[in-house]
Amino acid sequence: MLEFWRAIFYSPVLDPIFAAVASAMNVSKQVCKEYCTSGVMMYGPTVAVIVIAVIVLLFLVRLFGWLNSGNLSKYNPDKMDKVPNSPLKGKHFIFLGSSVTKGFAAYGKSFADMIAARTGAVCVKEAVSGTTLADNGGKSYVARLKALDKNTPCDVFVCQLSTNDATKKVPLGSVSEGKDLSGFDTKTVCGAIEYIIAYAKQTWNCPVVFYTNPQYASPAYKAMVDVMPKIAAKWDVQVIDLWHDKAVNEKENKKHSCMNDQIHPTKKGYRVWTPVFEAALAGVLAGKGVPARQAVSPAVTDADVAKQKSSRTVRKVVSWIVVAVLAILVVVGGSTVQQLISVKGLQNEGNSEQYNPENQAANPDSPIQGKKLLWLGSSVFQGFGAGNTSPAEWIDAIDGTQSVIEVQGGTFLATVDGEVGGGAGGDISADSSYINRLRNNYNAENTPDLDLVVVQLSTNDSKGQCEIGEVSDSFDQGTYDESTTIGSLEAIISYARDTWDVPVFVIGGTQFQDEMTYSGGQSADLYLDMIDKCHQLEEKWGDQFYFLDLWHNDVMYEGVETGGDLWRSYMSDAIHPTRKGYLQWWGPYIEAELYEILA
Repeated sequence: MLEFWRAIFYSPVLDPIFAAVASAMNVSKQVCKEYCTSGVMMYGPTVAVIVIAVIVLLFLVRLFGWLNSGNLSKYNPDKMDKVPNSPLKGKHFIFLGSSVTKGFAAYGKSFADMIAARTGAVCVKEAVSGTTLADNGGKSYVARLKALDKNTPCDVFVCQLSTNDATKKVPLGSVSEGKDLSGFDTKTVCGAIEYIIAYAKQTWNCPVVFYTNPQYASPAYKAMVDVMPKIAAKWDVQVIDLWHDKAVNEKENKKHSCMNDQIHPTKKGYRVWTPVFEAALAGVLAGKGVPARQAVSPAVTDADVAKQKSSRTVRKVVSWIVVAVLAILVVVGGSTVQQLISVKGLQNEGNSEQYNPENQAANPDSPIQGKKLLWLGSSVFQGFGAGNTSPAEWIDAIDGTQSVIEVQGGTFLATVDGEVGGGAGGDISADSSYINRLRNNYNAENTPDLDLVVVQLSTNDSKGQCEIGEVSDSFDQGTYDESTTIGSLEAIISYARDTWDVPVFVIGGTQFQDEMTYSGGQSADLYLDMIDKCHQLEEKWGDQFYFLDLWHNDVMYEGVETGGDLWRSYMSDAIHPTRKGYLQWWGPYIEAELYEILA
């Protein structure tokens, strides 16, 4: 998985984005890519769960119409005007259906509830979402019909032409020749419809009415609508044909506030339907049938519906792709932000104001007061985990030194181009190496009276992208292999000697474990090799080179467990100290070494 995300983030396509971020943060593109990688690895699963939960919640909100303006309380059935002297008053209706009859996207309130509230009719809703006309289980229309109490009063039996049969690709079947209950294939749409009609007529001896949905992108549902006239003629039943109803299908009545999706109305949408149903049922009760209404013109064809379905499918696919891309971006962005919060210690107790350099008491008797130091390093000397507060600032505040700070996050001691996996032309330019920045920016003229060059032993060199190298036999500039860490460090020593006649003081980092450094992939073994070579440099260079080995300082770790609570207040991550870490953990040892070197 680590290699997968590295392949994504290290793609040249993303370089412009990382370049902009790197410039804003004063780090290399490499660092930005590393923290994206580490963020996804460390926090990605958690953020992904949160994002998925949000998507699911939004989907449910959208599905059930919970925030749809068409479901405001002002559209509730009890807020509708009553119909005086309605012919439906006191009449009994049984409504058999699925989600549309139930009011799936309207808080469980459908036209049936509105008819009852407006007219005083008694409406029984036998509606279960997701069910089919076809008899394919205990919740099907046929099964629930047979379970209804036969003694339930019913003046008109109303059945929904279910959209679920179309969605679930139930076979349409064909209209049978006979009218015997045992002769219908209830596993098909036509057979189930005929069974329902025959059963209702035999049980309640009342008119039967079917109603259709308005037009939507379903060729299968159109086929069901198209077969209804033949069934209606055979059985002498009525059809409330919303599919062909011009007014119901007008654009205004198909808006999201009326139709939560292409199938399910909101309360506001049911308000459009309700008068149509009331007029139809009144006509049926009077023996006149469903009143004729103006039809859609021109009539929608099979080709039209097929085209609508194809277009809708494309839109849905594109929408889900966009959602997926946005979700990935949110996961990556959220994980990276969380990683940066962690690495930069933005929520770390160790970065409280009490540890700021300006809040520390100065030592008026400091033996190094007035000394001029040049601090050369990468993110550790930048104070990456301490709000970009360099350790030099504590030394200046407490000991009265004057520091020049030359830092750039993500850079090498070695003069190489680098990237994850190594290779020339990478994200870390050889021009940004310690020795090149020192030579190009500082000399005896622009930085006079220098007393010491303080160098960070960069953990970036322990990523396996450059050779550590060996201590040479030479003391002369121009003879070192600056493509190696130790060769470049010797070049710094000789440059400091020849330019200012001052020693170099190298500070090595504290202990870390490989699994703690997703961000850069630093290797503890390689860093320990660098530390060992620095001890060899002490033997070679004498009073021209000093090395502070924080890794092997046993006293420093007394009571401090790597990864423990106290350690976490000292370190924002495995590499970068917090302000408290610079002040209380690293600081005393750095200060003591400076006293010994300079005093």
